[in-house]
Amino acid sequence: MKEQAIGSAWHDAVTGLGIVAAAAAFSALICVFAGPICTWLGVLDAPDGRRKLHLVITPLAGGLAIGLPILAALFVTGSMSNYLPLYMSVAVAGFACLLLGLLDDRAHIRPTYRLFLSLLLALAVLEVVPALRVTFLHFSFLNQVMFLEEFALVFTAVCIVGLQNAINMADGKNGIVIGLCLFWCVELLLFAPDHMRPVLLALGGGLVVTLAFNLRGRLFLGDSGSYSLSFIIALLVIYAYDVGFTTLPADLIALWFLIPVVDCLRVMALRVSRGQSPLASDSSHLHHILYDRLPWRRGLAVYLGLAGVPGLLASFAPGTTLAWAIAALCCYGVILAWPARRRQATGNAAK
Repeated sequence: MKEQAIGSAWHDAVTGLGIVAAAAAFSALICVFAGPICTWLGVLDAPDGRRKLHLVITPLAGGLAIGLPILAALFVTGSMSNYLPLYMSVAVAGFACLLLGLLDDRAHIRPTYRLFLSLLLALAVLEVVPALRVTFLHFSFLNQVMFLEEFALVFTAVCIVGLQNAINMADGKNGIVIGLCLFWCVELLLFAPDHMRPVLLALGGGLVVTLAFNLRGRLFLGDSGSYSLSFIIALLVIYAYDVGFTTLPADLIALWFLIPVVDCLRVMALRVSRGQSPLASDSSHLHHILYDRLPWRRGLAVYLGLAGVPGLLASFAPGTTLAWAIAALCCYGVILAWPARRRQATGNAAK
């Protein structure tokens, strides 16, 4: 029996490494040829000297480099498992978000239209796979479970689209969203059922390779990346919660996404107070504040440390979730109150 267990563990490790290597190679191929691919698709980001301060025209290939490998993993995993409706629905939704993001990168869809289309897509997926609905909330600090009943469909759809909007707003500087997705990928690996691991390993392989190109300014994530990644991760987290809520409480999930969501709500409220649309663009996000106060490499470390580390540490000790959430919000408030320094040179302002 011991030899069989060792052999099974060795087989799983080799299989996992193979999945990571295949996804990484797929992503690397797209990243290397990002220029010709994005030129053909018409999804290039040109500097404008106002909000887009990078120096050269940059391909928006991050969504393709990460999205295509994970879509392939979803299709393969679905076809080889008993969870075909789940994985096919997540794959179709992810592909639809990828196309929507590419269209937005190319033609700049009005935010209200994009939000409406995303909401319709979320409702459609939740109708096809009811198991993806959040029907109850289980918190680690409460003994009772809160059942959502007839509000489950709307609540889940709003959570999915809200997270998508928060992640899209966070995508303003190199490394933020891809780095956050790496945290969420690792955290999901700690709680997700075994049949989901190939998908998460493929996601991790694509994220690591694309992050390396992104940090060097070779490509940007693009709306295709932020839309599709946020939607896919939201669906996977919901499923992991539904099947493992005893070990994955709702407050821990809230901590994973706390800082991007809180920053999104703060910025939207600030815009409304100024008489602007909550979906308008400005320079008041957390990454803008950090960029005004630190060289971006340090600013990125602070952002990821604030948004990612508390959730990762609490994942190993869910009983500490509330304490980590309070600490993260306090640090967030300190950063907001931190006096700005002189704005950095344009050459360091890569998205």
